[in-house]
Amino acid sequence: MIMLYSKNGSIAPTMPKAVKLTCNLPARSIHLLSGVSGWGAQGERDGGVALIVRLHYADGKTEDHPLQDGVHFADYIRRIDVPKSEFAFAMRGQQMRYLAVTPKRDEALTRSSS
Repeated sequence: MIMLYSKNGSIAPTMPKAVKLTCNLPARSIHLLSGVSGWGAQGERDGGVALIVRLHYADGKTEDHPLQDGVHFADYIRRIDVPKSEFAFAMRGQQMRYLAVTPKRDEALTRSSS
């Protein structure tokens, strides 16, 4: 589990603003158990970019996949459905969502960052 930075709350301001994950192989899809945020969307809307998944290819090129609040992400506090992620499960009444990022190229990835 990776929690990222937010200016809200008491724990999130101490978290990293970006993380890097090493890959070193081609990928058809990158599956994320994610799609939730504190103080996120309470329903479908375009609330701006919540997270950018940046894919780094072996040839040095990058590819960005912006994930939007109210489109991919929703508030974690209860089940709130948004169009580009799916409800995965609830724990203590709080939701976790599933989504996938599909690379546009077949070449090997060296890492992904967000």
